[in-house]
Amino acid sequence: MTPTRSAIRALVDSYLDRHPNERPALVPLLTALDAPADPTSRATLPAHLTCSAVVIDRDRRVLHIRHRASGGLMLTPGGHVEPGDATLLAAAVRETGIRPGDLCLTPQLRDAPLDIDVHDIDANPAKHEPAHRHYDVKFAFHLARETVPEIVVQDDEVAGAEWRRFEDIGSPILRTKLLNSDLDGRPQPMNASALIHDGAGRYLLHLRDNYPGIWEPGAWALLGGGREPQDHSLLDTIRRELAEEAPGIGPLDLEPFAVDEATGTEGLCVPVQIYACQWCGDADRVGLTEGVMVRWFAPEMLHRLVLSESTRELVLRHAADHGAGTSGTGHRPDAPLGVPVAESAAGAAATIRRLAQRFTAHDEARGLSAPEQWTLQVLKLAEETGEAAQAIIGARGTNPRKPTASWDDVHAEVADVAVTALVSLARMRPGDAEQYLHQQLALKAAPFLPDGIVRQP
Repeated sequence: MTPTRSAIRALVDSYLDRHPNERPALVPLLTALDAPADPTSRATLPAHLTCSAVVIDRDRRVLHIRHRASGGLMLTPGGHVEPGDATLLAAAVRETGIRPGDLCLTPQLRDAPLDIDVHDIDANPAKHEPAHRHYDVKFAFHLARETVPEIVVQDDEVAGAEWRRFEDIGSPILRTKLLNSDLDGRPQPMNASALIHDGAGRYLLHLRDNYPGIWEPGAWALLGGGREPQDHSLLDTIRRELAEEAPGIGPLDLEPFAVDEATGTEGLCVPVQIYACQWCGDADRVGLTEGVMVRWFAPEMLHRLVLSESTRELVLRHAADHGAGTSGTGHRPDAPLGVPVAESAAGAAATIRRLAQRFTAHDEARGLSAPEQWTLQVLKLAEETGEAAQAIIGARGTNPRKPTASWDDVHAEVADVAVTALVSLARMRPGDAEQYLHQQLALKAAPFLPDGIVRQP
């Protein structure tokens, strides 16, 4: 898979929006992007694209390597796009010789080029290459950590590496752009996520779409996203992301909790500002616009989920810091504040009625008819049954590809099925659900209990 022509065009156009005075030099490149030949192939002549990486450390020094092919010149790491490079950025990362997780994008440029350098290449008879031109797209990176990482180079192409201060860089154009920039080599969070808990030991996680090329496809993760130009702060970012992705959540009292390190789509380190907050709403009524679903999970359930190790550690750390647990809390995560868990059969029936009334009122406000409400409720029951079946598979270990589970996990899932079924019945028969259930129980039990069912005094 090679970079798409549309992605390259968008990248060049955005660069020219920031550097309009360079358009005359890049007109041939724009023309080449409309031609049928692959603009990233070294076989495309008389010109093609290459990529370079401007890696900046904490002392505002730039990594240079000594290229044997250039006669020993000290240049920033770079080269041709290879067939496995899905983007120009990926090609630049590969050329650094540094593990991608030791690099991060700069907050000033993100994935936009720092420079597009135009230079001519002499003919190389040994390789049967005529003279041609390179349009070298240069991306800026910061080191993710203080310690300079290992740099793995190809000995047949590179003779050594060194770090040079901005003012000592050989390219006048690159030197000027760096000296005039505020690139300081210090990574900063460019994304924000919300660690939402219910105050009773459970955490709200988001199941992401399983699409290739997106961040953490098919995994459970925190709600959040990247900073946009209109965001004045990362707090604005997380508020906007929640309003866009889950408008039914809020308002929230968001407090900074930690800075996490996630892995981006190119393998790069992505610092993420984590905000923590408490919310006790219904996961099925957040109005999710992206991804598959959101659900509440206790920390001891995390081993059953596909999620990143960093997300797992964040939840466990917050739970440990705040003494969160799932027993003895007296509250369900989807129950209104102040509604205790029922302690008797009568209390359980009353709680089921209140849940049914709440969900029905919510759906009526959305304009759903009674049959539509009942359909969604029964589909919810089917979903809970499926989760119980998955728990059984995990508890018995019959599928090595599935996460393991305990029998306590199975019990919890079966309880979810039972509660959802009772709420479904209460919503469909609000006037006589309890009496109807009693009648059906007597009918179903009769073949097995000739003496009849036990009746409440």
